[in-house]
Amino acid sequence: MNLRTLAVVAAASALVAACGGGGADDRQFPQNADMWQGRGGDAGAPVAVAKVVDDAVAGLLADPKEAPYFAVVGQPGHDSVGRLKACLNLQFKALFGGPYSYPGKVTADGTTQTCEDMVTAHADMGVPGCVFDQFITDAAAVLKADGVPDAYVARVAPVLVGTKGDIVSKSPRYLGPNTAQNCQ
Repeated sequence: MNLRTLAVVAAASALVAACGGGGADDRQFPQNADMWQGRGGDAGAPVAVAKVVDDAVAGLLADPKEAPYFAVVGQPGHDSVGRLKACLNLQFKALFGGPYSYPGKVTADGTTQTCEDMVTAHADMGVPGCVFDQFITDAAAVLKADGVPDAYVARVAPVLVGTKGDIVSKSPRYLGPNTAQNCQ
C-alpha cells in the first residue's frame, strides 16, 4: 500500500470514528463484525477487549515517554483511571466491530458518563507527535501480546493512526527528558 493510499484510508477511518453510529444497536465499524465474532462474539469479545485496554493503560502509565501526559488522571477535573478505561473499552469494542459506537455512554466510578471525542479528550494535553507514535507502537505490541491476530491488527492500525490529527497538539509540550531528548 503506498503512502497516499494509506493516508486516504487513515483519513476515511478517522472520519468514520468521529461520526459514530446512529443508535445503541448500530455497529460503528460493521466491516469489523467478523473480528468481533473472531474474538468470541458478545460473550467473549468484551473480555478480550478489556484485557487489551487494561494492558495498554498499564503500559501507558508506566512508559516514561507517555506517562507524563497522563499524570493528571485521577486528579480533580480530569478522568479517573476507571473512566479512562471505560471510554477506551467502548472505543475498542466499536473498533473491533462490536455493537457499539464511540463516543458514547459508559458506566464508570458508579455513574453513567459520556465519553468525549478524541479532540476534546486531548485538547489540553499538549501531546507531541513522537508520544502519539510511541502509543501506536505500544498499542500494536499489546494487541499482539494479547493474542490479537496480525490480520486484525492490520485492520485496526489505520483507524488508530487516523486519530493522530485529533490527538497531537499544534503546540506540543515536551514533558520530561524522555520526550525532549527523543522528539524531533
